[in-house]
Amino acid sequence: MKRLLLPLLVSLVPLNALRVTLYRLLFGYRIGTGVRIGFGTVIGVESLEIGDGAAIGPLNVFKGPIQVRIGARARIGRLNQFFCSWHIVSDKFAARGYTPVLELGERSLVLNSHFFDVYGRVEIGNDSWIAGNGSQFWTHGLSVMDRDIIIGEKNYIGSAVRFAPGTSIGHRNIVALGTVVLGRVEASDSLISGFPAKAVRSIAEDVQAGRYRFSFEDW
Repeated sequence: MKRLLLPLLVSLVPLNALRVTLYRLLFGYRIGTGVRIGFGTVIGVESLEIGDGAAIGPLNVFKGPIQVRIGARARIGRLNQFFCSWHIVSDKFAARGYTPVLELGERSLVLNSHFFDVYGRVEIGNDSWIAGNGSQFWTHGLSVMDRDIIIGEKNYIGSAVRFAPGTSIGHRNIVALGTVVLGRVEASDSLISGFPAKAVRSIAEDVQAGRYRFSFEDW
């Protein structure tokens, strides 16, 4: 709680420019130009880099010894949690090999009320969207050592999707709401669905025909 007290106070500063300045000065965070950090968003992490023009909405929490990198023009909505316990930095957990890294690519989107358990690496590729709400990303569990979650570029992840530790998907996929990803789905240009997740069909022709539109103008 002590590690979050100062970030909490900064998050309650009423002006965006002042919040950004305080996060830079007090924590050494590297924050680009034109960045917006919403009121009530608490950032208490090991390190933070935010690219130019990125926007983080209100009431998000970034907590723990996480190295956070947010690409230029990425967007994060509200009420998202990016969590790792500070206890893992103690000698007791050294053998577990935790590598808490959160990397959101350029023009990526994380919408609302998603949960990210960041004890391993969570990577979301350029232009990929974590859309809707209520998706969960888990990187640790009982005896889990293969933790990283890697999501390629230009993917659309629907609501209430679950990613288990050590999972990945390729590029330019649509992941249907409620999907449970339990392994590495190497497919690209596909509709991914099911429990466990698998590529159901190609969407390459649909994309070429302009059926799917990915634009921040719609958000």
